[in-house]
Amino acid sequence: MRTSYPPGSPEQIAYRVIQDCADCDCCRPILDEACLFFPELYRLYDRQTETGRTPSGEELRALVERCNFCALCPCPNIRADIIRAKTAFVARDGLPARVRWVEDVQRIGKVCGAFPRLTGRLLSPTRAGRRLKRWIGIHPERRLPEFPREHFRAWARRRGLHRKPRAAAGKRVLYFAGCTATYLFPGVARATVEVLQACGLSVFCPPLSCCGMPSFLEGDREFTLRAASKNLAVLSAAAEEGYDILCSCPTCSFMLRGLMAEGAYFAEAYQKAVGSDPRFIRVPARARAGGRAAGGMEIFDRTMFQHILKDDGYFSGLDPLRRIAVAEKTFDVGEYLLQRVGEGAGPGGFSPLRRKALYYAPCHQREQHFGRPYLDLLRRIPGLEAADLEGNLYCCGLAGVMGFKHDFHDLSITLGGRLMRRIEEIHPQEILTDCLSCRLQFAQLLPYPVRHPIEILREALPSPAAGGTGGGGQRPAG
Repeated sequence: MRTSYPPGSPEQIAYRVIQDCADCDCCRPILDEACLFFPELYRLYDRQTETGRTPSGEELRALVERCNFCALCPCPNIRADIIRAKTAFVARDGLPARVRWVEDVQRIGKVCGAFPRLTGRLLSPTRAGRRLKRWIGIHPERRLPEFPREHFRAWARRRGLHRKPRAAAGKRVLYFAGCTATYLFPGVARATVEVLQACGLSVFCPPLSCCGMPSFLEGDREFTLRAASKNLAVLSAAAEEGYDILCSCPTCSFMLRGLMAEGAYFAEAYQKAVGSDPRFIRVPARARAGGRAAGGMEIFDRTMFQHILKDDGYFSGLDPLRRIAVAEKTFDVGEYLLQRVGEGAGPGGFSPLRRKALYYAPCHQREQHFGRPYLDLLRRIPGLEAADLEGNLYCCGLAGVMGFKHDFHDLSITLGGRLMRRIEEIHPQEILTDCLSCRLQFAQLLPYPVRHPIEILREALPSPAAGGTGGGGQRPAG
């Protein structure tokens, strides 16, 4: 089918996604209810097949805006092309000021957290609050959490965690809390530190920027690369000193160990570092899929693959050796704790907790393919019944800040409806999930308490460490 999109235009990039997916067609039945993007893609394709009507530029931009990068679809190159199209649209047409405000979660946390009571009143579910939300780009029906009186960074500084532990302090880890845990749910970050310390780990919490996922989803390449570059300098230096980098947010770990590292092993700098023969490309096993290297090397003929296996992705402008160093030292907190338990270095035992909970593994956790370590840990707590919400095609729909935007709020609720109905069928006493974006969506749409699994582990620590996490159970207000 012929199109009139200019070569290299965002419309052409977006339309190429339609062509590629329509030729395959496997996602039509698989993601019909679990995704907003693919049903619309096939609607546009079917319409063109029947009528010859080519999607307009406005339709193509609206199409790529439906992708929340949940990673449920099986083709990383399709997701990359969608983001490439979004980024090209923004580079050409700009990004609305309201979106630039909403995408900077760290700035929102700092500004609103400086005046938590005032912010709560201004953004309350009153007529004035609804107007203010609309003005700053937030849907008036979207409820916001209460901003805490003390964010995690201040708490960590008061305890000296912003300074590197002494060299002889035992196993040292760097904790990347992420914006949401730092500024909205500091109880999660505090619980993480306390559980890690209970495992005999020395914890370092330096000031870091946003992982970059919110701006990445909006197509704001300049903001994303600026944040990534700042983090890369700090994290790669820590990795070189032997720190393991731990994330309690699966989106942050997905960004650091997956997206940022894509293509880095194909870079000439890495090929030289591993002494690759000029005729061959050598990469660690599984590196092509963005996964952690499993040992051993794969070898590819350079003549055949040099135009395919190359470092030309979103983050290719950043030092590939630094990207690799960070990716190979980054772990999810649950994954890391379970490994410590297996080595006999976990907490000395858990106190009983009498309750029933439902655990939901979020999209970006599932994409990293390390299983459900929190379930294993939770089931070690006497008296706690932790059920697993089985199935890999559930998404809460919030997509971080996307669900707060006026234009995406209703879509996010539609996308999350299937998951919400399933949870209501189970009717749990409480929901456990390691994604704080999911937590915000659950609190918006469901009546059940929501907590991070690390808060439950913290609660079950034996005395004298046991105690409240202070703020971990806060509920949205307005």
